Amino acid sequence: MLAEDNININTDTDVQSNYAILGISENADKERVEKKYAMLIKQYKHKTDEYGTTNEDLAYYNKITKAYNEIMGIKDDYSDMDPTNIIPYSIRKRFQKFSATIENYKMLICGILLFCVIIILTVLQVKDSFKDDISIKFVGAFASGYSTSEDGYIDVQIKDKSEVVDAPIVSFFTVVEGETSLLDSTAKNAAVQFRTEFTTGALDVIIIDKENLEIYIKQLVFLKLDDFLEEHKNDTGFENLNVFNYENSGEEDDYAESGIYAVEITDTSFFEGMNLEKRYPEERQTMYLAIARTSKRPDIAKAFAAEIISANK
Repeated sequence: MLAEDNININTDTDVQSNYAILGISENADKERVEKKYAMLIKQYKHKTDEYGTTNEDLAYYNKITKAYNEIMGIKDDYSDMDPTNIIPYSIRKRFQKFSATIENYKMLICGILLFCVIIILTVLQVKDSFKDDISIKFVGAFASGYSTSEDGYIDVQIKDKSEVVDAPIVSFFTVVEGETSLLDSTAKNAAVQFRTEFTTGALDVIIIDKENLEIYIKQLVFLKLDDFLEEHKNDTGFENLNVFNYENSGEEDDYAESGIYAVEITDTSFFEGMNLEKRYPEERQTMYLAIARTSKRPDIAKAFAAEIISANK
């Protein structure tokens, strides 16, 4: 053993030099310092039990490590409470700081996460509202025929035939022959629902018979089609159209402006072969196409309307 190894290690760091703490001479080179420190650390680790270090052992570890780092010019933190851990202290220290930050700001972090969830859900909802899908309402004389196959549903049939919409939402407000939409309680409820759907902008295209068209036209349900028809006047199917040209009556409850609000599509071939049942006698089964005034997708609704009108025979 070298002479410098016989130096007594005093636990009072205030009166000892770093070399004395390690038990080596002041003129020892760095290689010797590394070897002696490695030997002391090895001895220290043998002192630990299965439950980790004791306070006395930890103080000793920090003392010799501080002395070694100062001799070697290493800047380090000597607050490691578990120096024998296989995970480097620098990594554990960063994790502890991260954990402490999370603990200190957990309410703020929870609030931010909740805000992000709300934003994501809102974005998804808005994105869904801008899908190229439209809501189609059959009003009055029309109902969905019975079908046992998935492809027999009229929404699927419209999707397959249309080049404009991908997933139309189809519903019916049907008044059975012999009932009056203003007196029958069931029809009244359906009428309220229809009005609510229109008010909330849930409807786009409305296929309606003439009788119900005349009832609802005063209630500002439909969009004026004058500009739409002018734009497509030279297109196939738009020649010699039978339109519903409304003249304002001047009555107090008549809010609709004069103009064209619906186009007859009784002779369209678009719905041929589809699962659509007509409930009125033949002479009353006129089909008019109108666009909801509150439609959120007026461009797609107009494109779909043009597609149906172009199929007129």
